[in-house]
Amino acid sequence: MFRLRALRHRHRSSSIFRPGVMNMRCLNTRGGRLTLISGFCVLLIIIVTHNQMVYDVIVEDMEVVRYKYQADRTNYICCDMLGGLGNLLFQYAFTLAMSLRFNMTMVCETDKIQTIQQMFDIPDCADDYKGLRLCFGEGAIKNKFNIGYDSKVGNMMLKRDTHFGGYFQSWLYWVKYEDTIREHFTIKSDLKASAENYIDASLQELGVENRSSVSLVGVHVRRGDLLNDFFREHGYFVAPEEYFHKAMAYVTKRVPKPVVFVVSSNDMEWSQEVVKETNAVFLLNNTREFDFTVLTMCDHFIMSVGTFGWWVGWHIQGLVIYYNKPFRPDSELSGVVTNDYVTTFAYPKWIGMS
Repeated sequence: MFRLRALRHRHRSSSIFRPGVMNMRCLNTRGGRLTLISGFCVLLIIIVTHNQMVYDVIVEDMEVVRYKYQADRTNYICCDMLGGLGNLLFQYAFTLAMSLRFNMTMVCETDKIQTIQQMFDIPDCADDYKGLRLCFGEGAIKNKFNIGYDSKVGNMMLKRDTHFGGYFQSWLYWVKYEDTIREHFTIKSDLKASAENYIDASLQELGVENRSSVSLVGVHVRRGDLLNDFFREHGYFVAPEEYFHKAMAYVTKRVPKPVVFVVSSNDMEWSQEVVKETNAVFLLNNTREFDFTVLTMCDHFIMSVGTFGWWVGWHIQGLVIYYNKPFRPDSELSGVVTNDYVTTFAYPKWIGMS
């Protein structure tokens, strides 16, 4: 009993963290100082929490491994989704088509699919953590040609989890599933309603009371970033002023109604100098998704370069004009473009001009 009391007494006398022993300052709380026992409790909580996290990771890994070797499970397909909206749409359409062709389950990275979901009512393909772990754990199959149809990729037979890496910018990869692609790339109703209101208000400012009395011609001018040294050295071209004048005159002569041009650009100052017509609407200070939606609601379309304009053109039912000299021959960019890109990148019935 005496020894027990002595031990208790010694414990009480050393019940705080001493700088000379623990190299820590005492922590003040409302009720007093943090005792050594409390400190050990905090440390124990940290250790237990950390161990629980490690345990959860181990359990998850084991679940994925067990699932990988299940005979009756689905095969997964995924693609590294890179770049802006237009690039993401090409990668999504390619992956979706391949998943339908080979009866596979498509999985996507959360942030990339959310970017697309800002515009389109597409299903969530980022909620299958086992599929994501399995698919993105595979080595990526790269395509040699980013622009145009790469037949080696298109003719592949997929029999296991498959991870692709590339841009896959050709409509031929998914032409057999185009109706499904169009269902996925249906613009959200709230965006369409806002765009319709904007168009009606803009036409009224031009003195046009009836939308059906004119033909809206969308014009997308991509310059801005493509004028940077990196893109120029890589081989990118931008469409010159002469191209836009030629394309605008071409459309104006071939539509029966008066034309109103609707212009979107990342270099609006330059665009306003080029499109000097009084019957023009310039899309200023809007989001990328809003500009896209307005342009798709036009009757005809003139694009410059880039995949943003490509997907706008794909939504258009009327005339679509594209710039047919988007890169410098013998450049680094030309090395990833197929020789037949004019027919495998440009959509059928589009009209190329320079």
